[in-house]
Amino acid sequence: MTRLPALGALLVTACILLPACTPHGLRSDLAAERDYPLRHNLPLTDHGGPVVPVTAAPGPEAGLRKASLRNSVVAPALPLPAAPPLSPGDRVRVAVHLLEDLDGLYDVDIDGSLRFPHIDPLPVAGRSSLDAADMLKQALLDREFLRPELAHVSIQVQLWAPVDVMVEGAVFSPGSVTVNVRKPEEKAQKSVQVSGDFPGDRLLPAALRAAGGVRMDAAVDQVLLVRDGVAHRVSLVEMIEGGEMPFAPLMAGDRVIVPSSGTINERLARPSGITPPGIRVFLSNQTTPVFSNSQANVGRDATSLPYGSTLLTALISANCVGGTATTNSARWAVLMTRNPLTGEPHVIERSIEDLLRDPNRPDLNPALQPNDGVACYDSGVTNLRDIARTLVDILSPLSIFRGLP
Repeated sequence: MTRLPALGALLVTACILLPACTPHGLRSDLAAERDYPLRHNLPLTDHGGPVVPVTAAPGPEAGLRKASLRNSVVAPALPLPAAPPLSPGDRVRVAVHLLEDLDGLYDVDIDGSLRFPHIDPLPVAGRSSLDAADMLKQALLDREFLRPELAHVSIQVQLWAPVDVMVEGAVFSPGSVTVNVRKPEEKAQKSVQVSGDFPGDRLLPAALRAAGGVRMDAAVDQVLLVRDGVAHRVSLVEMIEGGEMPFAPLMAGDRVIVPSSGTINERLARPSGITPPGIRVFLSNQTTPVFSNSQANVGRDATSLPYGSTLLTALISANCVGGTATTNSARWAVLMTRNPLTGEPHVIERSIEDLLRDPNRPDLNPALQPNDGVACYDSGVTNLRDIARTLVDILSPLSIFRGLP
């Protein structure tokens, strides 16, 4: 009986010396809130603040200069052409009345020209197939291969080629992307087809998806498509809200600039044609009684979540929620993320009980971004119990030695 007071004194001393006994003891150095502007349910055309400015740049070109990922300056912004442009690698079927021997399939050359026999190369890149046919017709008339009254020229796209596009700004993986990659069997089928091809992946939304999708700070109503030094403004609001996709075909060398709104709008955290369909999140659950991710069933399926999932969703997927209320209700979690505006890392702590009580608060239960990390920690009651067990394990052998003669 004399050992019990001593054991209790040791427990009290340990709790004073070890901050792990209290549920907040390990969290004094963690950020409690995001320190960047957050907007919830904000209209996609109202950014709650100034959009990154789009200003003219000096020089004879069409006002194009690259400043930074979120400060590309382009002016002016014009509507897109109505017809899709040809690009190097595109395959077209050319038919000329009275020159049937020269009819056939032609590829737009690497320099953007169409090389038809007996005439100079025609610079067709960036022009529609109708414009290319007019150029060929005029060249044949100039060389007197055709008479004006019998000049009938047709150019129809047989196969739209893959194109490389540069995507910058408020996307998760900015850089050069390749869109509209075709399978070999698809190319073989197109070789016997008379004409026609629908390049569903050679449109602007495909380039944004290839760049990881737009971030939550993207100004989706002011996306810029820059071609040959001329900027075209495209609004993608309808794609977020379930409307029609804008017709914005791409060609090789295009630049896509997604301005940052300067604020976080969690309405953009949902699967769509310009956002990620899903994200990979790194989860860690070594709480009692599992002690490891494998015991907590944290596998590939648990770490792959739909885009728009929140911190609480990840905690449930990691089996951090539930169990004995006395010991588990005071668990807490840590979210390791990055500020999308600056790229700086942030560590945010949350009480799991608070998340369960108010899951609809975006400042408390934030939406996750790709490659976020989530870890859960035991409650103070569980920590105290483990300390007591450790002390008992240490003192038990001592009591045996003391009882020896």
